[in-house]
Amino acid sequence: MELITGQLHYVIASFLCGVFLMFFYDFVLVFRQLKKHGKISLFIEDWLFWSMAAIFVFQMIFALNNGVLRNFFVIAFLLGMLLYRKTVKERLQRAILSMIHFIIRPYVWILKKIQKNRKKSLK
Repeated sequence: MELITGQLHYVIASFLCGVFLMFFYDFVLVFRQLKKHGKISLFIEDWLFWSMAAIFVFQMIFALNNGVLRNFFVIAFLLGMLLYRKTVKERLQRAILSMIHFIIRPYVWILKKIQKNRKKSLK
């Protein structure tokens, strides 16, 4: 019985791991929407993110199942990623962008006022 509950925890953890990785990848995607990136910087960002994700996933596999990779882990992991992508992704990205714009808006307004006053003083 203990073996079965351990494997059940493993499946749940792998599902949540897929969800969390997609959640954190949304922040990378929002960062890309805020500023244009070249192909090389996109490659570096993706490489860094997925390298860190691989280390995170490996640590989880090693801690929960002694490093043994099971088919149901991969399936649960991919299902977590897919479910997150189909249900939450777009709404979360819009919410993050809205919060960033809400926070930045006063600073942009102040900078525009300063630039406007500089132009007036230079005339």
